[in-house]
Amino acid sequence: MIDLDALLRDSRVIPALRDTRDLDAALAAPARLVWVLTGEIGGIADVLARLNAARKTACVNLDLVAGLSGDSAAVRYLARCGAHGVISTHTPVLKAAQGLGLVAVQRTFLLDSQALATARRSVERFVPDAVEVLPAPVAGRAIAPLRAIAPTLPIIAGGLVGSLAEVDQLVRAGIDAVSASESTLWVV
Repeated sequence: MIDLDALLRDSRVIPALRDTRDLDAALAAPARLVWVLTGEIGGIADVLARLNAARKTACVNLDLVAGLSGDSAAVRYLARCGAHGVISTHTPVLKAAQGLGLVAVQRTFLLDSQALATARRSVERFVPDAVEVLPAPVAGRAIAPLRAIAPTLPIIAGGLVGSLAEVDQLVRAGIDAVSASESTLWVV
């Protein structure tokens, strides 16, 4: 099993690969954890093979890989391709990932107070290995409500992060790590 806490302590910025043209930059980044937020069924195995060869821990957002459906068969396919974890908004997919020993990251969009209540209820029913809250500037609002249910739950912020100062501010507020697609932020 992957030690997610150690990976998050290792680097507070998670490279979020949105375009395979940035794969070399993700491979060169100091972080050992990489989010894969792009791809298609025919090429995801190659992306994962390159990440694995570089000793990176790859979590794939199943919802963003073209040609994969959001079900347990897709999770098994990603596991066979070398994924270490699955990111999704769908609880059944995350349960399947945990059942296979993969890291399960619940992605939630904090659009308003109702979305926060929904995220809280979701974590009450199923505790993932981490929650990624988007957009990052409001992720701090989720810390207390989610940790009231799961005190050690890692909370990752993602989306709309443009500087290392913003990353630092989020971490000081209690966020465990920040996923960023801007490769200039992948230096820490």
